[in-house]
Amino acid sequence: MTPISRILAAIDFSEPARRAFDYALALSAQHSAELAVVLAVPPREAFDWHAPQRRSLIEQLRQRANQAQVAFTATVQHGDAAETILRHAQSLQPDLIVAGALQRRGIDRLRTASIGERLAVRSAVPVLLVPSDGYAGFVRPFGHLAVAVDFSASSERAIGQALSLASGPAQRVTLLHVVSGVGSDEPTDRTSVGIVEYQDQLIQDDRIALMRIADARLRRAVAARGRSAAAIDTRVVAGAITTALSQAVGRIGADLLVVGVPTRGAVSTALFGTTAGRLLRVSPVPMLAVPQTTAATAHEAAVPSRLAS
Repeated sequence: MTPISRILAAIDFSEPARRAFDYALALSAQHSAELAVVLAVPPREAFDWHAPQRRSLIEQLRQRANQAQVAFTATVQHGDAAETILRHAQSLQPDLIVAGALQRRGIDRLRTASIGERLAVRSAVPVLLVPSDGYAGFVRPFGHLAVAVDFSASSERAIGQALSLASGPAQRVTLLHVVSGVGSDEPTDRTSVGIVEYQDQLIQDDRIALMRIADARLRRAVAARGRSAAAIDTRVVAGAITTALSQAVGRIGADLLVVGVPTRGAVSTALFGTTAGRLLRVSPVPMLAVPQTTAATAHEAAVPSRLAS
């Protein structure tokens, strides 16, 4: 995977954005990367509204970057936040985008996609989404990365991205696979007394068999990667995908969840009905959404057609 040399952070006055900047700054310092921040002024708001406060915020962030010896640039632009960030990503070609993720609950989470969700499904580079909950007030390098693996092309890229981030012997990567939706046909002899028990046993046997198969595939995936500086583990769990993954992340003590985002059509992108989208709403730790389409591929496709991202 491409080393991290430039990070783009989405900022505003919100608490999630402040937390996202903390992670962006820490990662920039860790990887000796440039840090570019973008503050989008909402279209409904006059550009000069709160201008002194924006200048003060940017100056505070600049001072923190200087103290961390991180190269820093800032841009303020009028427009939709997600669209503005994606346009800057297309021109700056960052290796990573960092944004806050407000974890909405109830009916509110079904109304419209958040800025973080829109970035995750449309960005051609990985997007680190920092949740608004569970923030300890300090940031340290990620030590234990969990990767959601479903053996697709997008999860293969997620594994590669995780291994590029976990490059030290003190770091650990755990590949997680969920076996869900395991069922069984009913026995043909309906006169049997223990039909329900029989079905339950078949379902359990199917689940165990699938978990063993999945574990073998995970181990082959690790072996195919060769030696890694970080320790690599595998774990197969059963249950509903979103719940099982989020619970597994908590049990193993991971501090980052890496999820592949498959290439999707316009309708599914708008609905964001992916596993990544559902996980974003419940993940107890920051989530790195890794696109199936690489930045280079997306850029090459965009140049001849002259389409905006």
